[in-house]
Amino acid sequence: MSAPATEFAAPAGTERRDPHAVVEVVDVSVNFGGIAALTDVRLSAREGQITGLIGPNGAGKTTLFNVITGLQEPTHGRVWFGDRDVSGLPPYKRARRGVARTFQRLEVFGSLTVFENVLAAAEFRRSWSNDDTPARTVAAEIIRRVGLSVVADARVDSLPTGLARLVELGRALATRPRLLLLDEVGSGLSHEETEALGDLMVDLTRDGTAILLVEHDVELVMRVCDRIFVLDFGRIIATGTPAQVQKDPAVQAAYLGAAPESRGGPS
Repeated sequence: MSAPATEFAAPAGTERRDPHAVVEVVDVSVNFGGIAALTDVRLSAREGQITGLIGPNGAGKTTLFNVITGLQEPTHGRVWFGDRDVSGLPPYKRARRGVARTFQRLEVFGSLTVFENVLAAAEFRRSWSNDDTPARTVAAEIIRRVGLSVVADARVDSLPTGLARLVELGRALATRPRLLLLDEVGSGLSHEETEALGDLMVDLTRDGTAILLVEHDVELVMRVCDRIFVLDFGRIIATGTPAQVQKDPAVQAAYLGAAPESRGGPS
């Protein structure tokens, strides 16, 4: 009898390389017809670290998030979660292994309250996990942690976009992820709220959470990230610490202010 898809040996050249990674993307390419959205992308996010992913509009950042979470099948390449190749797993199985995300286009239950949004995720996790902590206890603690206690009973569709994004973050946290993918979570936040968000992300890594952050706020990225990957036209053009990335001429040309006017801004 053949082994499950996730047990097959990875194709040559797509084996796991980073032993410290919670998630590792290896040689991933995605083609939409004749358009290459991603080409041979290698990226990893480590436990207890914030990893940034930046690049101009259309660089492929959200497509890469979709590959990691199982919403998009790659044309080539593999995704490893810990020491397991999860390339053949559907999104719900990856979620049960500890993958959670937010979306660039806000995804919340607008007719529910803040508390009910987070509670829904906590109850969902409790239905399949071995954790018997009451879901309402989990939801209340997360709402306090993300700073939403004052609006806990408000309908989400009555909130400004910035606070609604924090609701989506709280809902993701309610699944107790090992890997948290944040797609423009700082969009719509005030300066003070952005500062608090950065502090929260750093605090989450102290619990061992690995965070992969897509964010247009370069100041926030440079402040909180341990490592940064720069994606341009579907290819990784630079990797390093914030200081190293800021000094890279290719990054400056593609993203950090030296780009021609014909290029779009960050996604």
